[in-house]
Amino acid sequence: MTAPNRPVQKSVIRSLESSLRMRHFNASRNPGRSTIRMFVLAALVAASVCTSSARAQHVGIGTTTPAVTAILDITAANMGLLIPRMATATKLAIVAPATGLLVYDNTLNTFYYFNGVAWVPFLSSSGSSAGWLLLGNLGTIAGTNFLGTTDLQDLVFSTNSVEGMRLSTAGNLGIGINAPTSILHTVASGAKVANYTGNLLTNIATSSTASITKYGAEVLSTGVWNGATATNIGLHVNATGGTTNYSGIFEGGNVGVNTVTPATYVDVSGDLATRYSAYAASNGVNNNIAIGTSSFVRITGPSAAFSITGITGGVDGKMLVLYNSTAQTFTLTNEGLTSTAANRVTSLNSLGDIVVNGKGAIKLIYSAADSRWLVLSASTTVSASTTGQVIKRIATDETYTLLTTLHNDLYLSVPIPANDSMKIEGYIDAKENTAGKFCKIAFTLPAGASMNIMVLTDNATAVQQDFLKTSGTATAAIDCNPFGTNEQGILFFGTVVTGATAGNVQLQWALNAVGADVLTFVKGSYMKGTLIR
Repeated sequence: MTAPNRPVQKSVIRSLESSLRMRHFNASRNPGRSTIRMFVLAALVAASVCTSSARAQHVGIGTTTPAVTAILDITAANMGLLIPRMATATKLAIVAPATGLLVYDNTLNTFYYFNGVAWVPFLSSSGSSAGWLLLGNLGTIAGTNFLGTTDLQDLVFSTNSVEGMRLSTAGNLGIGINAPTSILHTVASGAKVANYTGNLLTNIATSSTASITKYGAEVLSTGVWNGATATNIGLHVNATGGTTNYSGIFEGGNVGVNTVTPATYVDVSGDLATRYSAYAASNGVNNNIAIGTSSFVRITGPSAAFSITGITGGVDGKMLVLYNSTAQTFTLTNEGLTSTAANRVTSLNSLGDIVVNGKGAIKLIYSAADSRWLVLSASTTVSASTTGQVIKRIATDETYTLLTTLHNDLYLSVPIPANDSMKIEGYIDAKENTAGKFCKIAFTLPAGASMNIMVLTDNATAVQQDFLKTSGTATAAIDCNPFGTNEQGILFFGTVVTGATAGNVQLQWALNAVGADVLTFVKGSYMKGTLIR
């Protein structure tokens, strides 16, 4: 486009200005008509200027050289541009405002522009439209000024255009997650090629005051939470998916459970429970049984006598309770050669194999230094070594009245393995309240076992001898006759040989006549079993 003819433009303007001055003189004679004419002339001047500038596609006010990149260039040394001013209600009443329309809201004292959808305020460093500045803000009022949204939208924080943190409309803060479900919800994700900590809490505060307490982390879950099925969990830790998983590692101090002053590495004030796991054993020999991570194992399965020669999963100091829930007798083999050496069991004091009756239990601990399970205690035990033996004694006097039917003694019972042999011996101090016929004794055996035993009793003139030989589950009864005295000693000794069934050699006794109405087996009486090799 050609440049404007500036001399012609100036000539037109001077001519119009002269005409305006003449019209001003005549206005005093006819004010109404002259005012209209002056307005028309002013419009013609503006049209002339605008038409001329439009040809150049940019307009300069206060400058003869408007910037070529500006359609309007206003230059002034001591004046500004006054944008249309209006109230908020007037601004909002503008019909179909053009995108980019600019006004000054003198209700809110803020410039607003229309973005095609809504009126948007210019940000400032103070007032109702103040923004948060990179170097901080002055004069903020807590509870009035805030960083966030005023509509139902989450507040998102990003770096490198990637979301890193979000404050949801529910008030939950999420780090690494865009849908937090708790007041603080953090998620660490992505593949890692070095050691990585998801959340790190460090307290390195120092103090010279001895009477204050320092907490690295404190978790409190209190308040009313008493619904019919409500559960309050103070801390839930779950570690899964790793080659090795540790739910917690505590270093450098004692751990207290239900106590704030633990005196040992682990100090529990209250009960301690170990849940059981079941192990299905087989009849016969069980080698290297796998108990997993359990410390209380309930043995099920066998319908006949069985044995265990070794147990896997031993770690130093691990405690283990084996409960025989079956009715069968099982043998815990001492140094069982058919199991791996580190899985074997050693009975203390060289007592040999341990026999646990049906519904019996045994307690062990693993020693890494010995690479063995060590037997601590058992409900019933016998030895399979050449020197081992089991001794049972009557702990308190046993007294029965008018009892003539044989019954098991409460204390005198010795367990015996299957396919084995044992020497049985013992002594009983027996008393009755009146002289006369006295008592009778007998023995019960495991099925298929046989017994040869001698019984000696004293009387006033001689020693009475009786001999029992039986093959079956029970012997006949032997009368022990004191011949006139109220107290006598009963001595017995012999052997028992078992078949395929393990069990107990059980002493039985009763009154041998109705006339002898009270009978007592005295504390200290005993029975001893020694396996023969």
